[in-house]
Amino acid sequence: MRFSALMAIRLGPSLAYTLAATLLVSMALLHQHPASPWAWELYMTVLPAMREPVFLLLALPGMDGAVAVSLLALAALAGIYLAARPERHPRARFIHAHLALVAAGLGLVRAASAQAGLAGLSLPQLLRGDWALLPTIDSALWVALFVLVSAACLASHIAIIRRIRKGDML
Repeated sequence: MRFSALMAIRLGPSLAYTLAATLLVSMALLHQHPASPWAWELYMTVLPAMREPVFLLLALPGMDGAVAVSLLALAALAGIYLAARPERHPRARFIHAHLALVAAGLGLVRAASAQAGLAGLSLPQLLRGDWALLPTIDSALWVALFVLVSAACLASHIAIIRRIRKGDML
């Protein structure tokens, strides 16, 4: 039981990267089938949790959807490998988990900054905006993802501290 719980926690960052890739795939599905209710449901479910990290990734020069999906899939697969062998690469697991935590936290920062500036906006400015007022904190998917990735970060901290105390990692 303990092993499966720790494995699920260690797979949290891979879930974050997979959700980001899912958002990109749902955007492609909407491009191909704009009237599909399933594509819209998938897009609107994942959007509040992974909007900012995906749009920041797509804003990089030379980055298109296929390359971004490939990078995110590679990151998710690397996370599965790191979760299966936790004792072998603790530093890589640490970096992998913390990148996912930063990506998951970007949505919260965006929602907080959008909420802070509402007083000076008029209704026409809000209507032509970029949907910055989507409720990130109310999204159960985002909360579960953030808790899971935070637990993975904590687990990587504990693993590194234990190895330092043993004298294995200096």
